[in-house]
Amino acid sequence: MSDPVVQVVGIEKSFRSGEKVIEVLRGVDLSLHPGESISIRGESGSGKTTFVHILAGLEGFDSGELCWRGKPVKGRRRASLARDRAGFLGMVFQSFYLIPEMNALDNVLMAGRMVGRLDNTARKRARELMDRVGLGERTDHLPSQLSGGEKQRVAVARALMNRPAVILADEPTGNLDEITGNRMMDLLLSICREHGASLVLVTHNKSHAKRTDREVVLKLGRFESPEAPPG
Repeated sequence: MSDPVVQVVGIEKSFRSGEKVIEVLRGVDLSLHPGESISIRGESGSGKTTFVHILAGLEGFDSGELCWRGKPVKGRRRASLARDRAGFLGMVFQSFYLIPEMNALDNVLMAGRMVGRLDNTARKRARELMDRVGLGERTDHLPSQLSGGEKQRVAVARALMNRPAVILADEPTGNLDEITGNRMMDLLLSICREHGASLVLVTHNKSHAKRTDREVVLKLGRFESPEAPPG
């Protein structure tokens, strides 16, 4: 098997609330291989989003090790980490995080701006991605002119702009109705396969989780396998 694109070993993370220390992650391990999809489920407040932010290098951790392509993330300079993140990771979140003053195409191009790619080649790729997510005719629409499903499709196109090795998707269907959510999962999984990207999917939806290569459940700060059905 090829080396992991992302590897987490013994990650621990706690927060202090007054005199109380809340342990969120208690020695979490995870290896994500090229082209692999993994789903993470867990109760609200279990630490799923915190874990995704740690994977993205957006949040620190108390102990353990996080490696991107075999290179430790902890201790690196913020500017260097941000540059590598922009090319290595694509992120899709429940709340879309589109810039309201920019049209859909320019929102996709923002990912290119972060790595200094705003030439004609970048614009061509952004348009191709908008076509791929079914919004080729809506490139000049502002986010306020798009439905929830359309906004999420723009977010997927933006996440793919820099040809990332890994997509992190934190509840990407949480604000969508069931039919639109299922279509979003179809799109996300098919695009990851086409681009050879690995996927980490955080979801409450068991049926969506089952569509990934591997499922884990975050419970009491550790990963567990999903419970087998009775009988």
